[in-house]
Amino acid sequence: PVVFDSLPYNKTIEQLNAYLRTKGYYHGEVTGEVKYKNNRKSVVTYTINSGQPYRIDKVYMVSENPLLYNRYTEYVDKPYRDTVEGGLAARYYEAHPLHGEKFDRDVLEDYRYRVAKEMRNVALYGFSSNHITILADTNEADLTVNIGLNFGDRYIKPINTDTLIRTQHVETYINNVFFHIADTIHYKGSFIKKLRELGFDSPYDGQFLRTIDTTYFTKVRDKETNYIDASRVAVFMHNGELVIRPKTLEAQNYLEQDGMYSEKNLEKSYLSLLQLNLFDAVKTEIREMDLPGCVDVHYFLVPSKKQSFGFEPRATTSNGFLGVAATINYVNRNLFRGAEKLTMSLSGGFESQPPIFDQTIDGQPIQTAARSFNTFEIGPSTSLDLPGLFPIRLRNFSKKLRPKTIISAAYNFQRRDDFIRGTFQLNYLWRFFSKKTMIFQSGLPGMSVIKFVNIDKSDAFGAKLTQLNDLFLLNAYSNQFIWQDWKFTFEYNIKERENRKGDAQLYFKTSFDPAGNIFSLFKKYQDTLVGGQHSIAGVGYSQFARLDNSLIVSKPVNKEQSLNFRFELGAGIPYGNTETSMPYDYSFFGGGANDNRGWRARSLGPGSYQYYLDSNRTATQIGDMRLGASAEYRFEFNRVFKGALFVDAGNVWTTYEDKNRDGGQISRNWYKEIAVAAGFGVRVDLEYFIVRVDLGIPLYNPSLPEGSRFISDDRDNYFEVGKEVYGEDAYKQYLPLPFVPKLHFGIGYPF
Repeated sequence: PVVFDSLPYNKTIEQLNAYLRTKGYYHGEVTGEVKYKNNRKSVVTYTINSGQPYRIDKVYMVSENPLLYNRYTEYVDKPYRDTVEGGLAARYYEAHPLHGEKFDRDVLEDYRYRVAKEMRNVALYGFSSNHITILADTNEADLTVNIGLNFGDRYIKPINTDTLIRTQHVETYINNVFFHIADTIHYKGSFIKKLRELGFDSPYDGQFLRTIDTTYFTKVRDKETNYIDASRVAVFMHNGELVIRPKTLEAQNYLEQDGMYSEKNLEKSYLSLLQLNLFDAVKTEIREMDLPGCVDVHYFLVPSKKQSFGFEPRATTSNGFLGVAATINYVNRNLFRGAEKLTMSLSGGFESQPPIFDQTIDGQPIQTAARSFNTFEIGPSTSLDLPGLFPIRLRNFSKKLRPKTIISAAYNFQRRDDFIRGTFQLNYLWRFFSKKTMIFQSGLPGMSVIKFVNIDKSDAFGAKLTQLNDLFLLNAYSNQFIWQDWKFTFEYNIKERENRKGDAQLYFKTSFDPAGNIFSLFKKYQDTLVGGQHSIAGVGYSQFARLDNSLIVSKPVNKEQSLNFRFELGAGIPYGNTETSMPYDYSFFGGGANDNRGWRARSLGPGSYQYYLDSNRTATQIGDMRLGASAEYRFEFNRVFKGALFVDAGNVWTTYEDKNRDGGQISRNWYKEIAVAAGFGVRVDLEYFIVRVDLGIPLYNPSLPEGSRFISDDRDNYFEVGKEVYGEDAYKQYLPLPFVPKLHFGIGYPF
């Protein structure tokens, strides 16, 4: 409440009327009324009668520059007719994008901005929205308006003069490309003394250090004929030794000599230089020459520290079980002077894990305290990122693909009460981009991923597995050798695309992983294990094909609210040398903070398997197939606290029948086995990351008996089945309560 003042009251009426006009409502009216109460309070009411808005009927363009006519006509891409408007040559466009729009100032300003950006992308350097003047001719009879777009000339200030000169927009071409490596780390001697000898009073040229040494680079396309690509030329300004290969930096430049200027390519060059992760600062600058339509491109680069160490402690919690871990990292960002990035890490920690089985072989319950730290894990890893598709030469690829090779190796040692497991993995992957929206990743054909798992089981754990004789569990907890023939991943993401307000964002990812097929061609040279599986060095290798797909769509409702959807579909088929199930690390899981939030992590499914009747059940359920979908409505309480309402659905299934998990195999009734949960969540936005708490409530549980699967159903059928298995007196002790809400903690959004 504030003290009533007639001045802001009348000003508000005036402002609301002005706002109506900016939105095209020129015949609208805003009135106000003040009612005074006996308790010395007033109630102010504003009444808005907007009326009907003016709408754009025809759009024409006026310009004295033929080049602008042609460029704008290509942009509109609509039929047109030339005529004379107000004594000037004009061009009318049929079915113009603005046709039918309200005569809204914001709409017109947004359109001017987009047109100006397009003009700069087609070699019209210096073109801005200020060069477009809106001419409006209204028709009060039918509330329409004809819009004229007047494209004007630009004013420039030549070097060494303060006089502005009017000149027409012209096509702009690149004259020279300069890279300024602004540091003195590799300069030998006194840099300040050298500058004084050269006549410089300050070590800085603007905000960056001066550069006094010069290296000229030309791209030789054919060494035998010494043919030089005239467009791949650049000048490198530096101080002392140039520790970054010129060809590496030139490959990030999309504004090549003698090529046409494009603001889009300038932005791509800037992002590409940033993504090298070699520089603390990157600045681009375009300098016009005295010759019209000619510019120089300058990149000012401040190198980062080449080597660095990092320490990352972290604490985890999952379903009440705690963990502490830490990672030591070493990074070398320019190992061989070609932007190669070497990362070496050592990770380790302690964690509490639930027992794999609820009972021992003698039927005794197994209890694990959340603070027992019964799991120890440690492992070194190393990764080398190389520009280009090594060993193929970088010059054989277009700059636009931004090719990269990622070679990594890791070893992980894990000790638990049940087993000791060692895992070695080697990856050889190629990655390249297409435009801003697509990323392709391919493994080296023939040896994309090599993985070896060695597991030493405890006597009690091994006896339990032998007692169950579950082929799926025996496969999951056994030595494994995976030689992946190929790995292919495709990502499509329009989140990076320039979006207007309200546009939906979409992310799609698909991956295909075949393994073991090359080895299967040489079976006659391989040893055979008990059970008929062929082996390499005494270890049976896996043979399978796996396809996984994920689609995420986000649709803003307004600035504070959005609708978000995710759909997942994945399947793996073991065959040939693998007759049971997918390897554990390639299987699918359901439930958890980032999946179906009505179930704890990795506990959902498979299918309609009645886990609560199985005393030999494991804490983790796996499947060969997955189907999942989520919908989330997100909104804001304020800048820090945000909320969400969500619905999750999905399940996992096995490809083949598992006699120990009846109902887990995919069948024609799969649609009846989709688990559904709903809930709400709170997010704390801390700018750099988001802390999330979600409460998921199961609504439909396919593992329960018919008649008790919905949360609204009677529980009688569920308890009757429990009585048949556990007895009249003990069923309450063993049967978990159905439809218990699950609380999940997470970092970041679930999708």
